Amino acid sequence: MTVRPDPYSKTAYYHLQENEITNTASKEEDGLNDATFRWSDLHLHVYHGLKFTVLLLTVVPVCIIYNSMKIIVQRKRPFCLDHVNRIFLRQSSWILDERICQYVLNPLFVCLYPSTFSIPTYVSYDVPVEDQESSENNIFRTRALNAPKVVNTKFYKYVMPQVFDPSTDPILVFYHGGGYALKLTPTSLSFLNNMRNAFPKMAILVPDYTVTATDEQSKKYPLQVLQSVAIFDYITKTMGCKNVIIMGDSAGGNAVLNIVLYLKKCHRDVYPKKVIAISPWANATFFHEGEKEHMLRTQQWDGLCLKSHSMFGRMFVGNNPNVDFTNDPFVNIEKNFETGDWREILKKCSVMITYGSDELLSLQNEILAKKMCEASDGLDYFTSKNVLVEHQGFHTGPIVNYSRNMDRWTRIPSISRILEFMQT
Repeated sequence: MTVRPDPYSKTAYYHLQENEITNTASKEEDGLNDATFRWSDLHLHVYHGLKFTVLLLTVVPVCIIYNSMKIIVQRKRPFCLDHVNRIFLRQSSWILDERICQYVLNPLFVCLYPSTFSIPTYVSYDVPVEDQESSENNIFRTRALNAPKVVNTKFYKYVMPQVFDPSTDPILVFYHGGGYALKLTPTSLSFLNNMRNAFPKMAILVPDYTVTATDEQSKKYPLQVLQSVAIFDYITKTMGCKNVIIMGDSAGGNAVLNIVLYLKKCHRDVYPKKVIAISPWANATFFHEGEKEHMLRTQQWDGLCLKSHSMFGRMFVGNNPNVDFTNDPFVNIEKNFETGDWREILKKCSVMITYGSDELLSLQNEILAKKMCEASDGLDYFTSKNVLVEHQGFHTGPIVNYSRNMDRWTRIPSISRILEFMQT
């Protein structure tokens, strides 16, 4: 067995530092990791771009008018502009397919990065042998997954205060949503900008995991989970950060919950101080009995549709007939919830879950929150105060509800609760 160096040793430190500053060696991997525009695929970019544009300009407006009139006529709720926003988001997600994500949206979103972020920090991560040999770590125990033992990823420094003390100052690591198939969206950037204004002394990092909008099985699960852990290890070990807050919305919520679950199953000692899962994708491929019918009822008020949810789930796990993802605790967190594991997790870090009552994912999030309360029974590590159910709120509402007026933004109920949780 190969003897690994101490992750806290100078050898390991300089190994990671070398990958951080050696951009030349990382360019090739960066090209594989990024969903960038490629001239060789110009015809695919053009074809799927035209298809998306036509659908966006024809189908989506018709659906907005139809569903708006439906709300007005049925009078189940007073009609407002917020409903138009939700319908637009829902119908936009409905017209998506894997190729539109791959050849249109992701290259478009990546175009925003140069004007927003500094040069990325590259991380080449050797998965610890102890993680690979842990009997509880399903990722490496299931050999059919062919989980990589060396993971390459990167993150961006959205905010890094000039005077930053890693031993005391807070650092927010934001894992973005998009079903693991989409890159960071503009709405997330607006949310992070307000976070920067709310906490001027807090550093903010944005991991850039590999998206699943590709035919390559090697770029699907469990790669995203391992990349998420790799970034966390880099921040806590190489950067030496002690006051770490990990936050994610939708698939990012899945990521932050999977990080702490992974840490528990691999018997790690270092955990984040706080975990905030906004509308977490608690079950990527599993549906409870009657849940699809529940989703069909709630999607009329949500910004996400059942079709895109199912598509993102298929893209996440890929085509691997040798694995039963239904019983995988990293794919379907709520379905395979292990009370003992989460009881130990809740002892070591504070967890908050937020979701809206109008959400497509409201049922699985409600069940997940109840299970966490039961896991903390008698300990008060996770109570009703750790759960925020926004009345008539929709999917990732705290991220989408943007206002440039900070006073107005901080008074939004879901935002104020999140800020309060971060400060306590």
